[in-house]
Amino acid sequence: MIKTIAKIKFLVMEGAFTNANLMSFSLALISNPASISLDAKNISLYDGDKILLEVVTLSVGTGEVVGLLGPNGSGKSTLLKILACISEPSEGEVILNGKPIIGLDRKSIAQMIGYLPQGANSEWPISAREVVMLGRIPFLSSLSKISAADHIAVNKAMLATDTAHLTKRAVTTLSCGERMRVMLARALTGDQSLLLLDEPVTGLDPRHQLEAMILLNQLAMTGRSSLVVLHDITLAARFCRRIYVLHQGMIVSEGPPSEALDIGIMASVFGIEARFIEEDKDVLIIPWSLQKS
Repeated sequence: MIKTIAKIKFLVMEGAFTNANLMSFSLALISNPASISLDAKNISLYDGDKILLEVVTLSVGTGEVVGLLGPNGSGKSTLLKILACISEPSEGEVILNGKPIIGLDRKSIAQMIGYLPQGANSEWPISAREVVMLGRIPFLSSLSKISAADHIAVNKAMLATDTAHLTKRAVTTLSCGERMRVMLARALTGDQSLLLLDEPVTGLDPRHQLEAMILLNQLAMTGRSSLVVLHDITLAARFCRRIYVLHQGMIVSEGPPSEALDIGIMASVFGIEARFIEEDKDVLIIPWSLQKS
């Protein structure tokens, strides 16, 4: 495997790979994860008299890319933290592989779920590679040292996210988009079966937005799952198998993109009118104008 990684680096320097081919090739080196199922059942969260989440139910299965959409302040990030067991709901429960997540130890959860919070960043002047290596922490014991396998995992993740050339750069010197791709690599480096990603394409240029979403779909083909918070309706409709729409703390729509993001939801939740364009077997959804009062 080490020889393979070295060969890839040589071919990259020689220009033998395009970004797309490199992404596909590096993905072939990522091991197939264990099957996963995550179920949120009747999740509610209260802050005094304020309802932050109300009876939210959703699921993510093996090999799915599932979108979580909604206006600012609808509770998306709050819900993701509960699903990652970072915070607890007031009511309801999260079931991970058939067991209540609250009863699992943190390390076991971290080995199954990779979490990328909104605006994830590092203010320490450490290298991009060191940031990505932090994603291996759940797989290290208190006495173990970083191994060749850990370095290989980091190499694969950085190749897949087009960040290998940033290896030695201090993360504080990177652009917003470069930092986000490094953070995505950190989330990928653990080979967890499920990724919970809060706005992973925010701040990326169009090319890298597409690369990130294509990457998640390629990972899905290996059995890896993603629940992705997105604001870009067009990207979500194109790349997510299923979509949940969260509004004022409640799931108001769910299903395939063409069903979850219909004309009524566009108007009542997002306050816009959209164009629906049939493209092959898909429907492209393009925000077009403000909802007429």
